[in-house]
Amino acid sequence: MGKMQFIRSGETELPAGWALQPHTHDDFFHLAYVHKGHLVFQVDGTDYPLSAGSMILIPPGAVHGVPKDTHNLCVQYEVFFRIQDPELKSHLENKTVRVLHSAFHLENLFSYILMNYGSADPLCTSCTDSFLCTILLSFLTDTPSTKVSSGTYVDSSQYTPLIQRIIHHVEKDSTEKYVLSSLSDSLGFNKNYLCTVFRRETGITISEYINYHRLRRIMSILQYTNYNQDFPIHELVDQFGYVNTSYFNRVFKRYTGMTPTEFMNALSEDPNNPKYSEFQKYYHEYLDLKRFPIRESLEYMQGLKDSMEV
Repeated sequence: MGKMQFIRSGETELPAGWALQPHTHDDFFHLAYVHKGHLVFQVDGTDYPLSAGSMILIPPGAVHGVPKDTHNLCVQYEVFFRIQDPELKSHLENKTVRVLHSAFHLENLFSYILMNYGSADPLCTSCTDSFLCTILLSFLTDTPSTKVSSGTYVDSSQYTPLIQRIIHHVEKDSTEKYVLSSLSDSLGFNKNYLCTVFRRETGITISEYINYHRLRRIMSILQYTNYNQDFPIHELVDQFGYVNTSYFNRVFKRYTGMTPTEFMNALSEDPNNPKYSEFQKYYHEYLDLKRFPIRESLEYMQGLKDSMEV
């Protein structure tokens, strides 16, 4: 007897706008590999966004489905099976949902299983059994890093991998004018979906975080340069993807409570001046404090103006 008992396997096409209603398999596993497109599996109330090359292992008893409007045209390979091998079963049958991204190297194994899982040929049976074991072992050997993941200016360790990928992309491409478009292209999800999940998890929009990250970098530049001389404002505006100086000034004031000029003046004032001493203290604490989650970091930035009025 092999290590696996196959229930069924096949290629499934999920058109855009269709939904896979929540359901469960009481005594067998569901393994899915995204061959084309992207989709979001909801398993026991948690979202698992998958793009081409990703796979998910759903344990017996887990309620799962694909909500409407969370995917484009998606083609996935699916295998439904029971584990016969006691040792492998002990590692995987613990009601844990497992996801593996960038699993393109395993696609040929899926293709072979799809074509041969029902064969009466003993060699084919042995191969499908071994190939599925290899795929499952990939979940066990893909051990996540224990290092806490943080953004440059915020603590992102509490967020899901998709939100961390968004934060990383914003940090890498924050100077582009069309960050949302490049973000959508890079991650394989439409902008509306990415904006929805980001706001739900962080409490702010992606656009707000883009502005926060840009301004946080700009404030560091202004602190160490002679504003409007060493670093002309129009160069700063252009470098960070703002359409013009007037718009940049409005954004800066909306997030900090002051214009760039007022900010620079406040930093350069005599620290013994009571009007500015609290601001300078607050600002340097802001730079030195342990990173906050995104919403708290944004709120701290917005407190700069208030610190000058204490």
